[in-house]
Amino acid sequence: MRSRIAVRLAVAAGMAGLWACSESTSPASLVDQTTLTTDVASSAGDAIATDVFALNVNEATAGLTAPIAATPASVSGDSIIWTRSRTCFDSTGTSTPCGTTLVRKAVTHWSFTGIRNDTAANGAVFTGDITRVADDTLFRNYTSGTETSRTHDGVAVGSDTSSFVGPNVTRTYDEAGSDSVDAVTYNLPRVTNPLPISGKIIRNVSVHATFKSATRSSTTDVVKRIEVDFPPDNQGNVVLKIDGKTCNLNLYNRHVSNCQ
Repeated sequence: MRSRIAVRLAVAAGMAGLWACSESTSPASLVDQTTLTTDVASSAGDAIATDVFALNVNEATAGLTAPIAATPASVSGDSIIWTRSRTCFDSTGTSTPCGTTLVRKAVTHWSFTGIRNDTAANGAVFTGDITRVADDTLFRNYTSGTETSRTHDGVAVGSDTSSFVGPNVTRTYDEAGSDSVDAVTYNLPRVTNPLPISGKIIRNVSVHATFKSATRSSTTDVVKRIEVDFPPDNQGNVVLKIDGKTCNLNLYNRHVSNCQ
């Protein structure tokens, strides 16, 4: 009886040793969570800065003064197609032609598709294949008969594929995201107030990540929440929050840096 028990214990010990050996020699995942978070912060920062830019364009194309041209400026390498439609309302909520002094609210439906190309803060070459559809409701705020500010509320949904090409590993992210624009407010005159003075934009995104080297690949799925609160500083820098970390987002060039 004792010999049988001894044999069983020896077999069990041997199997445990084999399992341990198998675990120790299996290839480690290529996925680096810190890099993943930084990459998602970069693509989210690009999306949020684009949201801010779109709000400005929505004002300009509705016949209101705004400090940008009606046609969005492109970063070198971008290829973006925008579409817009809108309905304007007077103080009684009645539909009225846009571009007149009677307008108190403008509801803009906008969308775009295209390609983004840039270099991320970590040095990787960034390419984004993006599709976004959004609704933006603009309220003109008056004090004693004078317009003093404008407030935007809205939602956007999109599906993006972002790639970051590093020296040894290419990271690809398939993202399904939704943005909420919450009371993003601009002071007037707009020519001297190009960026929001209050409000926030929150982005929730589900990500399927693939890290691929020359010999193997690894995948993972994550959900991230990203938030930007306004106002930015005079250079357009604002804090971007993700996973308990803070990063710097520049609203003018869309770059995310210094995540910590």
